[in-house]
Amino acid sequence: MKRILFTLTILLSTICFGQTYSVTHPQQEVIKFGTAVISGQIVGASNEKISFGNQNLGGLEKPLKSFTADKDGKFSFSYDIPFPDYYFLKFSNNQIFNVILHGNDTLKIYGDMKSILNCNVIGSEESQEMNRYLVSMSEFKKVEDSLRKEAQVNPSKGNEINAYFAPIAQDFYRKRDKFISIYGNTPATVVALNTIDQEKEWDLYQQVVLQLEKAFPQSPTIQNMKAYMLNLKKEKEKTAFLNPGNQAKEIALTNPDGEIMKLSDLKGKVVLIDFWASWCRPCRAENPNVVKLYSHYKSHGFEVYSVSLDSNLESWKNAIAQDGLVWPNHVSDLKKWQNAAAKDYGVNSIPFTVLIDAEGNVIGTNLRGVALENQLKAIFGH
Repeated sequence: MKRILFTLTILLSTICFGQTYSVTHPQQEVIKFGTAVISGQIVGASNEKISFGNQNLGGLEKPLKSFTADKDGKFSFSYDIPFPDYYFLKFSNNQIFNVILHGNDTLKIYGDMKSILNCNVIGSEESQEMNRYLVSMSEFKKVEDSLRKEAQVNPSKGNEINAYFAPIAQDFYRKRDKFISIYGNTPATVVALNTIDQEKEWDLYQQVVLQLEKAFPQSPTIQNMKAYMLNLKKEKEKTAFLNPGNQAKEIALTNPDGEIMKLSDLKGKVVLIDFWASWCRPCRAENPNVVKLYSHYKSHGFEVYSVSLDSNLESWKNAIAQDGLVWPNHVSDLKKWQNAAAKDYGVNSIPFTVLIDAEGNVIGTNLRGVALENQLKAIFGH
């Protein structure tokens, strides 16, 4: 799977924005924006090493400062920060505590090594609430991941699992929206971005990024997020044809036997255009679900048109056989990410799907798993 990630070092891979950012703040640029004074006490951190750093200035590999807590877990240090941004404290057990520094900040941090994110912060309510949101987000993701695995192991329990998960998800997203509402004018809401669906909640995503820019304009992290959002907006404009109701673009590529197969040849059928590859693990994991749905609905007018981003013919053919992809519509030009159809459809990550109706009009994109099953149930009435 091609997945370009931007992971805030300070947030330990809990925020992934879909793109790598380059920051134009070289370490040799000595600018003293303000002095941060941070002290506190962490139970269980007796004589433990603590590192202080910034993702734009060396990250976890090259902390800006390291020091040792005393026998009671107490510590104190100061640092001349070069710009307002998100900084972090890394503890010996690899836990991270994130702090928002504006310049000339005085923070006191008290907590326990067993759960660093639950530390109390005096002098920065936004830092404390940012970390507490990360706790609730982590707990929600654990439940979500556990139920997703359960659904994969026991597909027959899909409806039961969805019914159980629905109120949990609703409660979490209510809390997310409340968090954004309360702290929307502070840098704290950066952690909410990873729980906003850029496809389905684009307006909310833009709103939060623009609020962050207003609240934290000198932060290089926020500057780069804004740049990413603008680039994403341009990409969305290029793929506006994928909005529901619009006509899907024609695809005409060769099958494994070298014969041209056109998407338009399937007019009159409900078609799932499935961009995948033999080397894409998430694609291969999703294939059994597509096979099941194809088997159930093929007699009712459902077809799958698979576009492979493979570069090796044998690998492509073997994956088709191994995964039991029995539909006849398999095409590729064996150009991997330069695949002509993938470029036409603006595909930059897979699996990626487009569901079109019998007239070739887009019904929806990125429908997989239960979402795809529910859509087909709505279309075919069972």
